[in-house]
Order: sequence, then C-alpha cells, then structure tokens
Amino acid sequence: MFKFLKEEIDNREKSAERIAYLEQKYGIIFPDILKELYAKTDCNSIKMCEIKIDERSYVVASLVTLEDGDIDFEYAADDARDEPMCNFVPSDWYPLAYDNGGNYYYWSDKTHQVYFLDSEDVDEQVRISESIEAFIELLNTSIFEEE
Repeated sequence: MFKFLKEEIDNREKSAERIAYLEQKYGIIFPDILKELYAKTDCNSIKMCEIKIDERSYVVASLVTLEDGDIDFEYAADDARDEPMCNFVPSDWYPLAYDNGGNYYYWSDKTHQVYFLDSEDVDEQVRISESIEAFIELLNTSIFEEE
C-alpha cells in the first residue's frame, strides 16, 4: 500500500499515542489513511518521489515525522501558525511532507486535499491532489529513487 516507504515497521502503538496527543492539541481528526501510514513508519526513510502536475515537477523528500525531531508535525504546524507564515498558510492546513528545500506539503483538515507551498513564493498555493489517498497513490507511482 505504501510502496514509497523504504521499509515498513510496527509503529502502531507509538503513532496512536502521538496522533491522539496531536488531535487533542489542534482539535483535528487524523484521516484513517494517515493513521495507517504512521502505523507503518517513523517517517525517517522514504524513497524520493517526483510528482508531475501541469508540466511542473514537485519532489517529495520526506514525510513529516510525528515524533520530536528536526522537522516534526508539531514544530511545522506551530510554525505555520506563527508570523509571518500564518498570513499564507490556511488555518486548516497541517504538514504532511516536505521537499529538499524545506517547502511543505499540507493536508487540509476540512477537505483532505493536499497542497504544496513554496516558501519562496507563498502566494502560490498548488493543489497537488484531491485527497490524501490520491497523494499516497501519487507517491507510490512517482518514485525515482530506488534502493
């Protein structure tokens, strides 16, 4: 189901606890597909993916981890809610992945659509997919780094 993961691990218990904490902190509900994904990975190792949308390429280098780390969900979500990013990131967007330049892919808590936001051009919000499931499928079919 998650071909873009370098390896799957049993992360169900740890991820369930962290997701419950994040859901309470932000008043959101993680979609089932993300619960399934985080149950199988610590997000430290995905294959590089390149998604093509309207003749433009978008690289997905890593997933945002749930655990404390350099680029974790809580850090990225809080950063998006602080100045100046809160002026560009809608309040219902939550971090999902990022590229090599530190630009984020966000999922909407309201619609579950996935967007890309380039930190150098924050006025352009690019819809990558109509759903998180569609984004996962894009990752599965856009792997360009094989082991």
